[in-house]
Amino acid sequence: MAQAINKGNQSSQRKPPVSLSRTMSIPATSENFLLRLDNRQISTVENSILIWLDTYLDIVSEEFNYFIARFQELVHLILPFFDVNQCIDFILETKNEKIFLIVSGSLGEALVPMIHNYEQIDSIYIYCDNKNKHEKWANKIKKIKGVFQDLEPIFDAFRRDIRQCEDDLVPLHILSPNYHRNWKNNPADQLFIYTQLLKDMLIEMDDKRNTKKEFADFCRCQYLNNSHQLNLITEFRNDYKPSSSICWYTRECFISLMLSKALRIQDINMMIQMDFFIRDIHREIIQLHSKFDKQNSTTVYRGQGITEKIFHQFLENNNGFLSFNNFFITTTDRDLSIMHAKFARDNHELVGVLFVIEIDQSKSLFTPLDKISYYPESEQQILFSIQNVFRIQSIDHIGDGLWQIQLKLTTNDNELVRHFRELVQQEIPNSNENEWLNAVKMKIQQLNKARGL
Repeated sequence: MAQAINKGNQSSQRKPPVSLSRTMSIPATSENFLLRLDNRQISTVENSILIWLDTYLDIVSEEFNYFIARFQELVHLILPFFDVNQCIDFILETKNEKIFLIVSGSLGEALVPMIHNYEQIDSIYIYCDNKNKHEKWANKIKKIKGVFQDLEPIFDAFRRDIRQCEDDLVPLHILSPNYHRNWKNNPADQLFIYTQLLKDMLIEMDDKRNTKKEFADFCRCQYLNNSHQLNLITEFRNDYKPSSSICWYTRECFISLMLSKALRIQDINMMIQMDFFIRDIHREIIQLHSKFDKQNSTTVYRGQGITEKIFHQFLENNNGFLSFNNFFITTTDRDLSIMHAKFARDNHELVGVLFVIEIDQSKSLFTPLDKISYYPESEQQILFSIQNVFRIQSIDHIGDGLWQIQLKLTTNDNELVRHFRELVQQEIPNSNENEWLNAVKMKIQQLNKARGL
């Protein structure tokens, strides 16, 4: 399980000089709350953490209990901080998660200008009594999503922002156009190839008995004191079946959040623990896709934000290959996708991109989500399998600060996987399934370690 705090790792970000803590007195109950947190309680199997920083926060108050119950519908790990320096230390030590910060107006005015550029911080919400006073400085900082006097509007903004964050965090792997010539000397190409092999192995592995029960028991340990998610875990344990996998994947709940985190940071142990769910989604997509008329081609869209680093990888590998390292959702609504790309560009300091994907229905593995998604508003959405690989055809600036990346599905993905297996045969000699899996797992971990991940 990935740790939210990685003690001992030196951050490249400097801690700002803060003297605000001189004016703070930490209530005994609050101090005891922080001391009671063990490693399990300050780690998370999700991509996000919510922090509430306020000198006078009362964690036994009715307001705080309401806050915990309400916001744990969207994020499990919620941490109160009363001391600015403790809060900054936690942020700097957080490596694998995005942080959403609620902060009082008085602390925020001094603190936020010093920390808002931290890569870990996704969104900031100012919670205060004097809205007019704090809007004057807050409106100058992009990551501040508003100044609020009530918790319910913060909840609505947070729900919107965490959804966008999850979309922007879908991991992308790029393979150079001439990879077959020099892939052994290109770590990015190696990572692409070994990741595709890992996904194929997870999909092809034999089903094991009691997997759902064991996974549900594991989840209960990860979501201690979260009554909302614990109820969903009980429902999952009692009612889940393979034909409901897509419904569970599209639902705003523990299992989709856990899968997203595991695939993003390539937590292979967690991926293996969830392999039954990955297989079920893939097989349900195949089963539903088999019912379509495959004579037509169509175009779908996906708007999101990507980092400058990944964007430059696209520019350097035009005519290369792209894989989304997750099941991913597109739409037939171009305008909606452009809106998502603009939101990412304006609010998250990312490069706003519009993926335009040509799909040959006889080759791609996908299914429309209408009637099978948990949410009824999924009428124009299309879910792609984790195995699909796309050719990067063109990258064009389309104005308004947005970029369009044209993608086309490659030939049969099974043929591509067989080709990758042939490439790595010298690296991994003929082996049984478990030996192959362990060898690929070790190779991916070595490549990620070399990249500093």
